[in-house]
Amino acid sequence: MGNSMSHRDWIRSETYVDAALNLVIGRIGIGVFNSDQQPVWNSKHTIALVMAGEFYDPDRSGGKGDEQLALSYYQEYGETFASRLNGAFVIGILDKRQKKLVIANDRFGLYPIYFSTWGGNLVFAPEVKAILATKIVPKKLDLIALAQYMRFQHLLGLRTFFEDIHLFPAASILSCDLQTGDCETRAYWTFADIPDRLNVTFPEAAEETGMLLRRTVARLTQDQLRPGVFLSGGLDSRTILGLIQRRPVVTHTFGAKGCRDVRYAAQIARTVGSEHHWHDLTDGRWVADHAGFHLELTEGFHSWIHSHGISMLPEVRNTMDVNLTGWDGGTVMGHGDSIGPRISESVDDLALTALLFQRFNQLYTWPGITEAEEGFLYRDEISKRIRGLAYDSFVVEFEHFRKFRKDLRGDLFFIIHHCRRMTQNMITFARSYIEVRFPFFDYDLIEFLYGIPARVRGHRELYRDIIQKELPRLALIPYDNDEFLPTSNSTVRTAHATAVKIVHRLRRNQPQDTLYADYENYLRTDLRAWGEKILFDPRLLKRGIFNPEFVKSIWARHQSRMEEWTVGKIAPIMTYEMMLQRYYD
Repeated sequence: MGNSMSHRDWIRSETYVDAALNLVIGRIGIGVFNSDQQPVWNSKHTIALVMAGEFYDPDRSGGKGDEQLALSYYQEYGETFASRLNGAFVIGILDKRQKKLVIANDRFGLYPIYFSTWGGNLVFAPEVKAILATKIVPKKLDLIALAQYMRFQHLLGLRTFFEDIHLFPAASILSCDLQTGDCETRAYWTFADIPDRLNVTFPEAAEETGMLLRRTVARLTQDQLRPGVFLSGGLDSRTILGLIQRRPVVTHTFGAKGCRDVRYAAQIARTVGSEHHWHDLTDGRWVADHAGFHLELTEGFHSWIHSHGISMLPEVRNTMDVNLTGWDGGTVMGHGDSIGPRISESVDDLALTALLFQRFNQLYTWPGITEAEEGFLYRDEISKRIRGLAYDSFVVEFEHFRKFRKDLRGDLFFIIHHCRRMTQNMITFARSYIEVRFPFFDYDLIEFLYGIPARVRGHRELYRDIIQKELPRLALIPYDNDEFLPTSNSTVRTAHATAVKIVHRLRRNQPQDTLYADYENYLRTDLRAWGEKILFDPRLLKRGIFNPEFVKSIWARHQSRMEEWTVGKIAPIMTYEMMLQRYYD
């Protein structure tokens, strides 16, 4: 299992074998966090602990390392120990006295782990391939997962591509009796546990959120590890960078020359005074060069059209130890895609479910396979079994969110099913080189922001107010999404927005700014031969899953340049086939 996940020379794998209990437990890491030998033991050598991650309250440890702190908590509080820890972590504990194995993770599942209890066995690992390497769990493909992947370009809930392997749920504890083989998983926290703060006013919310952000950034940069930020032209990374007080601080940006991310990130870096590195994406060849490594790390859960940033990781490792990521900070702070009026004030749950399904399929990433196209996508035998499964499973997943406050249901569904199942894969491949910290997923910040009314943090008004007060110089650099200034000064913002709209109107017939990575045209030029090799591989045609006529049709549609965004329909087919060739065949 360890060998299957040792992707780079610096990755460290350690195991402990207990033949009497018919058990092996171990850990794997890159040597930035958890550098001490594992497992760690209690004084009587009856309890062993393995761990990945860290805790954010070092003052409570009494000089103990993170592993020793977790071990002492387990000895004092038993299986409820994880609910008392604050951080990003996954922990495995072998309790030889009680003959049980315990697995626990943080509130948000920031260190993904997969598990299977097939056939009375318990197998768990940070990557599915390690579970498959045991040859204990059968490789039975999950048709619901296939249906979801083709419609949404990622999976929902706890599914993987294999029926008997699941993602470990966030904020959970699994306890396994080593004598009977009985395993039980239970949640120790949910978003429903957050107390309501419905009377908080906008000024109070801005003041408290600003304070909490300052505090968490300071806490995450107080040790000796070299901090850095993956800097874009967005709001999340600039906010984190602006709040970092330590110097030097390093920033890295990837993107094609002249794109908004590259232009605005350079301005932000100059304003703050960071040591800035730009990684040019001159053509699409880097995608094919790194596609195998990206697949190894994300195991197909993340389509190749989201591999941006992977090419800069070798240089990143030379300049920083830990990235303070802005990952989905916009969601937490109130992004319009997940907290607009149609979501937070939906007429009822039927309207909300229908809207979310449409957005998951067409808006939150490249537009995916439509209902009509799904009818052509599969061979007849598969089509009869799979048609409608993506929608049905979407509805089933939404049912779990009825327990949440009405104005939060859609937002939380987005966090758990889009952020965790799709964009978090970018954290996964970054962790092959460096560690990652999460300012926007600070426990106190989340508890505050998801306690106040959604409308108070919606429409980015709260976000702009905080940037204006905390980082006024950065409020004068446009936001890459709309090129408007992220300032709460309405006069300045309106005047600038008017000027931007006039410029856009004058440049209407001129070439527009490129994206950071032009996957759409890559697949028509530099990646065309690579794409054809995968899509028309005899193995894909012989599997009996995809309809070869549809594959030819969608490829021809893309190459014709008569439609935009068809890459979102093709890339999942390619990625799924690459996954099958690597992990199924």
